[in-house]
Amino acid sequence: MNTEKNIYSLKYLAWLLFGFFIYINFAPSLRLVLVGGQEAKTAYEFLITALPDIFFLLIILFSIAVYYKGARFRLTRFDWIIIFYLVFNIIYGSILSGNLFISAQGFRVTYLSMLFYFVARLFSSEGEQGTSGKLLLNVFWFYALFVIAGLILHFGFADFEKSLIKTNGNIQSAYFIARMGSFILMPVVFATIVSFACSYFYYRLLNNGAWWNYIFIAILWTGIFLSVSRGPIISFLIAFITLTILSRKWVKALGTLFLITVISGLLSWILIGSLSPLAWLFSSAFDTLSMGEHITRVGLWIKSLHDFQQRPFGYGLGHAGVTAVRFLKHTNIPAAVYTTDGWYLKLACETGIPGLLSYLILFGSFFYAGAKYIRNNGFTFFSFIFTLAVMINAQNIVENVLDFYPYIALYWFILGLSQQWIGQRQSV
Repeated sequence: MNTEKNIYSLKYLAWLLFGFFIYINFAPSLRLVLVGGQEAKTAYEFLITALPDIFFLLIILFSIAVYYKGARFRLTRFDWIIIFYLVFNIIYGSILSGNLFISAQGFRVTYLSMLFYFVARLFSSEGEQGTSGKLLLNVFWFYALFVIAGLILHFGFADFEKSLIKTNGNIQSAYFIARMGSFILMPVVFATIVSFACSYFYYRLLNNGAWWNYIFIAILWTGIFLSVSRGPIISFLIAFITLTILSRKWVKALGTLFLITVISGLLSWILIGSLSPLAWLFSSAFDTLSMGEHITRVGLWIKSLHDFQQRPFGYGLGHAGVTAVRFLKHTNIPAAVYTTDGWYLKLACETGIPGLLSYLILFGSFFYAGAKYIRNNGFTFFSFIFTLAVMINAQNIVENVLDFYPYIALYWFILGLSQQWIGQRQSV
């Protein structure tokens, strides 16, 4: 239980977390302005590039201090599963890799963000209305403002947005329409984080929330749709269905479905004069999941499956996904460089069958305990956390969501809050 002794420390920690979750969204822009799009070479450029990591480290160190000041928690069974998953994959993957630098890069991308799970455990005696709940509300309010700012840039200053993207060494991709989020964040990352916020306000609406939650849903869904990112769009629809079933608030669900359908149709008609984007989104998603021919992502999956068959026990930490692409693609070091469009395949290639099984045990344990809690306690804030876990792990099939460092730290933080509910009877 948190006491008067550490309540102010937790509030300071919450403000640090809020600052971090806000800052990381502007970090790419700040680096672009101060350094440019090239690789860091000088000490100054390395410092600017490393600011998110420095901020991250500051929060971890402050969290350790808060823990020793008294904001302690008893380890639950799920905490131990998280610890086992972390330790096993880091040690086993590093041994397979045999390269400390590559292993460190792989740890940074995939496992460093998981430390925020334990940061969240410091708030273990609080509920939705406590410091951590208010923190999340503020973060998700920010994302609504973030989308509004993105819309202004996207429609009001399109040429300026395009020039900034070009300056960063990228091009503004398009599927029927120019994709939103290409400069502020890459479209997939942008849409994924915004889908968290949209699901959150939908939860608030269902949980006897006020009508103004529809406004936030409308704003956030607009950002998701304009990203033209199939993974986050389908992921949010999974969250929509899950929360609707758990809450059984059919009228509000129909109202929300009508709202997002109208917004999608209007945007499609206004931007290109037809409903083609809507039809393409779902037909393309179906073709991908049915392993249709001539789909780029399907081709990468086939290559990744071949890589996995060559080494079913893994290539090593950092030898798959974006780390492998960045450091190993043009070398003779064995690596699975095509595993950038499917996190489970990436994990299977990195730490093999043991690594994949360890994660399936982790998620399976959470899913079982979470479903049991919901059955016994009904629709609560935990229902949102449970839904978030379901939608992210579904999106992991087609994208490397859990490698979106440092943005995915928000997910691990929210998952850590789950132990406020299901962990109470599992303390050891």
